[in-house]
Amino acid sequence: MNRKIHHKTPSAPRVFKHGARYVAARALQDVFDKQFALDVALSEQDLFTQLEPRDRAFARLISATVLRRMGQIDNVLATFVKKPPPDYPYFVLRCAVAQMLFLQTAPHAAVDGAVALLKRSKKTFRMSGMANAVLRRVAEQGPELLEKTTPLDNIPDWLRTSWSEAYGEDAALAIATAATREPPLDITLKTASDSDIWQEKLDATLMPTGTLRRSKIGQIVELPGYDEGAWWVQDISAALPVKLFGDMVGKRALDMCAAPGGKTLQLAAGGADVTALDKSGTRLERVRENLKRTGLDATLIRANAAIWTPNVKDKNDPEDPGLFDCVLLDAPCSATGTFRRRPDVLHLKSPAHVESLERVQSKLLLNAAQSVKKGGTLVYCTCSLQAEEGEAHIEAFLQKMSDFRLNSILSTEVGDLAEIVSEK
Repeated sequence: MNRKIHHKTPSAPRVFKHGARYVAARALQDVFDKQFALDVALSEQDLFTQLEPRDRAFARLISATVLRRMGQIDNVLATFVKKPPPDYPYFVLRCAVAQMLFLQTAPHAAVDGAVALLKRSKKTFRMSGMANAVLRRVAEQGPELLEKTTPLDNIPDWLRTSWSEAYGEDAALAIATAATREPPLDITLKTASDSDIWQEKLDATLMPTGTLRRSKIGQIVELPGYDEGAWWVQDISAALPVKLFGDMVGKRALDMCAAPGGKTLQLAAGGADVTALDKSGTRLERVRENLKRTGLDATLIRANAAIWTPNVKDKNDPEDPGLFDCVLLDAPCSATGTFRRRPDVLHLKSPAHVESLERVQSKLLLNAAQSVKKGGTLVYCTCSLQAEEGEAHIEAFLQKMSDFRLNSILSTEVGDLAEIVSEK
């Protein structure tokens, strides 16, 4: 007898009352257990896409706050928890403390949410009573205990030592304090002269460097001007290196590690003839998409910038068409300067990671020099706060390459913000 076998389609994850809190705790566990970036960890949670936009934003806010404030949170919890429970239950506790002490969530809502999550599973049910008792004590005594902590508690020891030695204790504290804050949304305009128009349309503030800044991020693709390619998202600091080239009209420019393409767009919008490299085809496709959206042009080449060489006939001939007036090397780095937007960086990077990147950066910088014509400009930049990924490379490079000299950065090149330019 024939029988029909019906294939059952898996049902979508069921959204429940404390879904945002659950997603936040599970994502945090994946950041540490699987070494995922936070946004990846969130998107990997099946329930995340089922949440309402408001709840997705809440899940990200909770998890990002835990990553930014974990040292302080753990110091408060240590007063009441002598033996921390396994990862997931402890992240549930951390999320609840973050809500009470930093996100102005009503204590009863944070406590009830955490207890409800632990009661959902037989494995964690027995910890719900402990969580209830601990979190109620945090609600009562947490604010006072928090006053005994410092933002430096959130910074791993190796980074804290590195920053203190490189910049001094006061600067290290200032950096750690900045790491606790949510970043704004920074925007670079395709046509800088339209800043007044877009400042009003985007409800943004015009920064001295020409960047537009919105205090609220919102849904980026729904903002005015996105579809027509009038602007792109780019942190104010990321927009500075291209400004050091000055007038770009008619110049040949090489962007050596181009993806996701913000600096490539800047170069093209400035009137340069741009060649952009990246070894990742997937990431290079993002550059292509951004160029298409903004209506800008660049020649894209998939290549390893550490070994790629231009088609040069005579390196000593400044008119050789294979050489470039401007070469930009935004080198892959530890990204420790991006902690406001990527709080997971503070927990995922290590001295060994920095050391391995130093070797890559050195190769890239030496190879970049081969593409610069005589009288041209090479700009090296990273989004790392580690001196060994920045200043140290420049010093070593200048010792090896005697035909290059260091140009001082003028405050006028960075919006007259003299305070961001060091003496060296």
